[in-house]
Amino acid sequence: MPPVDELLTYLFEGNKTAFTPEFENWVRGSRRFREFAIRYRSKIRSKLKSARDEAGLKDIRAELETAWLLLHEERFTLEYERYTALRQRGPDFTVTFKTHTPLNIEVRRMRSVELDDKADDGRFGKLMAVVCDKVGQMPPSIVNLVWLTTERALSADDVTRTMIVLRQRAEQKTEDYFTRRGFKNATDFLRQYHQLSGIVLRQAGEHTVWLNSLAKHKTPPDVVTAIQRLGKE
Repeated sequence: MPPVDELLTYLFEGNKTAFTPEFENWVRGSRRFREFAIRYRSKIRSKLKSARDEAGLKDIRAELETAWLLLHEERFTLEYERYTALRQRGPDFTVTFKTHTPLNIEVRRMRSVELDDKADDGRFGKLMAVVCDKVGQMPPSIVNLVWLTTERALSADDVTRTMIVLRQRAEQKTEDYFTRRGFKNATDFLRQYHQLSGIVLRQAGEHTVWLNSLAKHKTPPDVVTAIQRLGKE
């Protein structure tokens, strides 16, 4: 196993960023995250190298922070971009809970400017668009969660209201809304929407879980509880 300093030099190519000290703390403070970073060091290095600006770096940080948090839970094991290795579009992380319960987690950072945009569908139009984008990469036959990390206030009630509006649009056959977002029609969206098991909202150190009542694969209560407790040990 390479020393931490050697790992950091490899990942950041000797160039410190605003994210480097935080990542170093994660690596030094968590054996499980350190093992994860070593296992996926080539992938992480490539992502850091390809970040075009500060916003791109923050997106990568959101993914890696999610891994760090998930690995606080000893009953979680983690694979990074498993579907990419299979040349398929899919979520960022495949998690196994207690060695026998698999689930996927797709991470999305919501930027302040996205939640301020009122030009389309009101304040939460962008959140609806994000959900539309993410359900398209949810594989069947497994629990799938979207993990939202936000830069500004977004409550559990906000998420619930947004999902109600989105579902109503689909059920009322507002076809143009969904065809503009890559679906054949509203029915096609609903079919893929059934693959979404829930949404995790990470904000101010707390984790709130919204559960999709139409999901084909429900999130086990033990998994919900484990996610809600992350970072509180």
